[in-house]
Amino acid sequence: MGCPVSTPINSDFSAVWIANSLIDMTTIPRPILRRWAAAAVASASLVTMLASCSLSAAGLDTAAPSTATSGVSVTSTPPAATSSVRVVVRFGDEFATATLSDSPAGREFAAMLPLRLKLNDPMGQAKSGQLLRPIDASGVAPVFDPAVGELYYSAASSTFAIFYDDLGQFIPDPGLVRLGAVDTGMDRIADAGNRFTVQISLVNHTIF
Repeated sequence: MGCPVSTPINSDFSAVWIANSLIDMTTIPRPILRRWAAAAVASASLVTMLASCSLSAAGLDTAAPSTATSGVSVTSTPPAATSSVRVVVRFGDEFATATLSDSPAGREFAAMLPLRLKLNDPMGQAKSGQLLRPIDASGVAPVFDPAVGELYYSAASSTFAIFYDDLGQFIPDPGLVRLGAVDTGMDRIADAGNRFTVQISLVNHTIF
């Protein structure tokens, strides 16, 4: 049966009709009472169906609420923040970019930025310079064979270094702490010379 949206509904109709029928039950013969009772039930069903149609037409949900999630509080979980920290290394008219490690040492180095360092190249394999203060390297697995294109920290001398070549040299104990890796501009760092000054800062704080 279709449900016209404009069908008017009197929500008291069934209650009034049934109440009047009950009042007259003592004075009306039984066959007629049975027919009236059946008509009352049919009328109540019709009113209920039309009321449901009217609610649906008004945009209301008449379905019974689901008990599947009863008592469960649904919360929206915000997206996890990215753990990668990107930095830019500027020197002269050139620059390079790098990503810091998601480690205590990497985060401690990021907290020092922006940072201005004087780098030199004493061994022909890394540009290095002393930090203003040491980084806590306790509990970190040391690196004795540094990889090209990575950033390291030497706890023995509080030195920051960018390795651009591999001469097969073994780093003595206590080794190095990995801070991150160069993403772009490694060739520019390698060709920057033996002595130069760099400005290291967070990428999102840098205007290109």
